[in-house]
Amino acid sequence: MSQEVRTPEPQQLPRVLGLFDATMIVVGSIIGSGIFLKVSSIDSQLARYGVLAILGTWLFVGLITLCGSLALAELGAMFPNAGGPYLYIRESFGQLPAFLWGWTEFWVVRTGSVGALACATVLYFNELVPLSSLQQTLMAVAIVIGLSAANYRSTRVGAGIQSLATVSKVGFLVALVVLPFVWKGAVAGNFRPLWTPPTADIDALGAFARAVGIAMVAVLWPYDGWINLGPVAEDIRNPMKNVPRAMAIGLGLVITVYLGANISYHAVLPMSHLSESQTVAADVFRVMFGPVGGSLAAVGVMISTFGATNSNMITGPRISLAIARDRLVPAWLQKIHPRYLTPANTIVLQAVWTILLVLLFSFWPPGETG
Repeated sequence: MSQEVRTPEPQQLPRVLGLFDATMIVVGSIIGSGIFLKVSSIDSQLARYGVLAILGTWLFVGLITLCGSLALAELGAMFPNAGGPYLYIRESFGQLPAFLWGWTEFWVVRTGSVGALACATVLYFNELVPLSSLQQTLMAVAIVIGLSAANYRSTRVGAGIQSLATVSKVGFLVALVVLPFVWKGAVAGNFRPLWTPPTADIDALGAFARAVGIAMVAVLWPYDGWINLGPVAEDIRNPMKNVPRAMAIGLGLVITVYLGANISYHAVLPMSHLSESQTVAADVFRVMFGPVGGSLAAVGVMISTFGATNSNMITGPRISLAIARDRLVPAWLQKIHPRYLTPANTIVLQAVWTILLVLLFSFWPPGETG
């Protein structure tokens, strides 16, 4: 009588992502809404010192971010497994601090980010097709379910969605950079003042230092997200080379695009407008294309937030998988799907909690505390 032979369950995620996929995760995780929403915060602080002070701050913070990302890339090459910062904290400080970080990451940070980005995507879609509050909530839930299903089915499919969204959002930003100079809208006078240095007076130098410091804090948010590559190291082919390369290429591309976008903003809009506007991309496109420009900008920002939603969707389950491997949470969370070879259970768990957060904050009465 023949005895059935059981195939052993997979213990590791397959390395199916190449350098391009890893780079797209870095770029797609960083470029979300910050480059569109934080411009006024920076310009209002540095307007009196000129455009070069603003561009210099974006460049300086970008270089600082590059240094931090390359340090993390070294850790990713040393620990090429799922988990990222959880693994680095565990090896440095022990399991308890690592578990507490991972616990917060699941309940608040990662799932909250996924939910918020999904809602932001819907809010920009609402600029194109008006929806009721209930329809907006259902659409945000549908985005979470759809991206979760794609990543559950295949890591390659999830990475493909990420690459498509990232290429699209970078293309939108490149258009934002180039069109004012080749189409219309650029005004040389908007670059004045180019540079107004502070006087040698101690109070003036102190005011300049405070303004730069506040602006740097604001710029840090648009550069956030590069840490998302670490948890995906187990999925990347030749991680010892491709993780550092993806970090360097990705940050270099982001810095270049961010500087170009700010040059474009200042070419089209005066400093006084940029210091107050919360919708700079839409304002630039309205100058070039009239009323339809606002809709074009909404599409670009919507694609950007959608891609950031997916990158967080890819990252979160791999952190929970690492915690489960250390037996700090129920063992069934470390299960890798025998057919799809994805962290299936942690993907489902993340989706469920994210949907609950979206529903909670969609129906919570405005102004309520607790």
